[in-house]
Amino acid sequence: MRYTIQAGVSPKKIYPSTLKLGGSNPQGDEIRFTNYYMERSGKPYFAICGEFHYSRYPEADWGSEIAKMKLSGINVVATYIFWNHHEEVEGAFEWAGNRNLRRFVELCRDNGLYVILRVGPFCHGEVRNGGLPDWLFGREFDVRSNDEGYLKYVNRLFKEIGNQADGQMFKDGGPVIGIQLENELNAAAALWEETAKQGDEYLSGGASGEAGSEHMRLLKQYAVDSGLIAPIYTSTGWGEAPFLEDEVLPLYGGYAYTPWSISDPNQVQKPTPEYVFVNFHDDKAPGGEFNPPYARTKYPFACCEMGGGMQTWYLSRFQVEPESVIAMTLMKLAGGCNFIGYYMFHGGTNPVGRTGYLNESTTPKLTYDFQAPIGEFGQIRESNHLLRPLHYFLRRFADRLAPMATVLPEGAEAVTPEDAHTLRYAVRTDGKSGFLFVNNYQDHVEMDTHEEVVFAVELGEETLSFPQRSKLTVQPKASFLLPFNFALDGLNLKAATAQPVTAIETEEAATYFFSMPEGIDAEFQIDADTGILEVSAETGDVAENGGYNVLIPHHQSSMIVIRRDGAREVRIYAMSAREAATLWELEENGCSRIIFSPAPPVQTPGGIEFISQGHHAFTFREYTGGAETATQWNTAQADATVSGRQDGWFQAYEVQVPQKEVAVTMRRIQDHKVVLQLPEEVLEGSEEVLLSIDYTGNVGYAFAAGQLFHDHFYNGLPWEIGLSRFREVLRRGEIVLETTPRRTGAVKLADDAAMAVEKVFEGEAVAVFHSVTATKVYRIGLTR
Repeated sequence: MRYTIQAGVSPKKIYPSTLKLGGSNPQGDEIRFTNYYMERSGKPYFAICGEFHYSRYPEADWGSEIAKMKLSGINVVATYIFWNHHEEVEGAFEWAGNRNLRRFVELCRDNGLYVILRVGPFCHGEVRNGGLPDWLFGREFDVRSNDEGYLKYVNRLFKEIGNQADGQMFKDGGPVIGIQLENELNAAAALWEETAKQGDEYLSGGASGEAGSEHMRLLKQYAVDSGLIAPIYTSTGWGEAPFLEDEVLPLYGGYAYTPWSISDPNQVQKPTPEYVFVNFHDDKAPGGEFNPPYARTKYPFACCEMGGGMQTWYLSRFQVEPESVIAMTLMKLAGGCNFIGYYMFHGGTNPVGRTGYLNESTTPKLTYDFQAPIGEFGQIRESNHLLRPLHYFLRRFADRLAPMATVLPEGAEAVTPEDAHTLRYAVRTDGKSGFLFVNNYQDHVEMDTHEEVVFAVELGEETLSFPQRSKLTVQPKASFLLPFNFALDGLNLKAATAQPVTAIETEEAATYFFSMPEGIDAEFQIDADTGILEVSAETGDVAENGGYNVLIPHHQSSMIVIRRDGAREVRIYAMSAREAATLWELEENGCSRIIFSPAPPVQTPGGIEFISQGHHAFTFREYTGGAETATQWNTAQADATVSGRQDGWFQAYEVQVPQKEVAVTMRRIQDHKVVLQLPEEVLEGSEEVLLSIDYTGNVGYAFAAGQLFHDHFYNGLPWEIGLSRFREVLRRGEIVLETTPRRTGAVKLADDAAMAVEKVFEGEAVAVFHSVTATKVYRIGLTR
């Protein structure tokens, strides 16, 4: 079927924003805003924010995890500062260890990442009271109000934060570019845990109307007075939140899984509107939660809470589909978003406080894994592999995408979230070139397969039809973007059915990396050019017809080489979807290096460290352009070996360390309770040991010597526990796992209850541990 879209529009009108934001640092970098995107030193800058809560992760591992985020394409780290993690007891602030904000910010700086501090005072984040300390309640004032008593405490908190972040602001040469004030004011509130959850009692949602705007104004002033001076001030914009015109950038988001919409009487979540294309800069377009009190063309549409996953809630036990995360990002981009932010990008674990657990009672006491792209114990998830190539694209080609306008096809406004049959697509374009976005993912809907798809993009004087020599099949859950009239070092790529990822330039060649969507052959339509001498491909077929059409089968990667007269070669490496998931772009001395590795790498000052889960031997390849001289890697580890060989355009390296098995003995007490015995040296010679617990139940608990050290809400996925942070726990001896029954049926009141109300369950109840396995995670360091 042929799908047509009229994209011959005038270029988007870009002009300086009226936002009174921005600033410069001593190095000469400058941050400013247009009405459509953020600029750094006068050029479009695509902020790719990832949330990571330092107080929910061991300080000793921050550096490694921040490095993982950077290699995942994140360039801005956002973090909540939970008040009750730092002042659980009134007057006793704690900023050491896992609460060392300054150290966390410095590590972000050392990794070349910017920081946004979400200072609250109310945060939510599924933490007790939304982060407000217990002792703040029962006072003469209302929290989240303009009462002087409450604001006095808030001002004191901000001054504490300002002291911890002193010297780390962007203006001082530090990494902190943003301060988020409050969170969801007048829109949402956390459970009031002080009531022991006797009913669904919530904290005040905050001051509303003019009082709400005044509240935000006061918070900003307190931040400035406390030294929290940044080029960007933000606030969450959804839910009719109060708004400081021209003083704060409103941020938005969206989630595929909304556990807050689930209740005992309503156990079914409706499909969200997040996967229907919309133009965020069109005042007439339906916006759902995006209903701002200002003209949409006035500010950039920016996000802080796109669902990188979602935390399981007691009444909502979903599995976040990796495809939901990448589709969310593509939908925001297609709608004109030039500033994206994931909540969460990195999972964590709730600390145990002096007075008890600090979780919100709807969620587990300890685990805050969030099914995020990087897990609670540093696991690199499938969603990370899907997102990473797109992040590299945004970093490399921000100047191309950011100024482009959104164009929707005729009839797009009639598409509903429940529509499983209509192929959803849109374009971002300047009227001559651009990107076609395709989405066939919708949460809680089984989408149709679309076969023999051809797109026609009408650009005034020309119509681009692609593919020409094959037909696209768009599978359910698929989402991708395709370029048209895409510049390749002086040549014009008329259209392609592959997604651009990144590029490397040398004197000899400009090499562009493209990813083929799963099951889709890559067709590259290259305009004729008098300077082209030859176009060849390792695999696939090259046809000439007034230009060049190169067709690459989707199951095998292939290098396309375009030789030119008097100019350097242009190379296009078309990657299979499987290989693209192993691509990592490293930056060194201002230059990019491309490696393909099944084991995630972490850059170090002297080289690379690979973190290999379960594989003591693996092969990685580095793109060298076929050069015979390549990096010679060495290892300082006595038991590790590395050897290299040339592999076409790459240098391949085989890495190996001795394999180490972990023996886990599971002794069954009852079906719902087992004892694990692990060898004393279980962590020797490894970065981590991951337990994978296969069970069926309601809530899983892990104890050592009677003390709870981890938990899990059952959702059908294995329960994982990383042991390296629990060394003290392991010294206590055996680990006891216990689960409560997962019930399928109904609860009713007993008819013959004499006095106290008695609840009787009718149905099936299952609580059983099936198996437990342990996987070694190896850290292997290589140096040049």
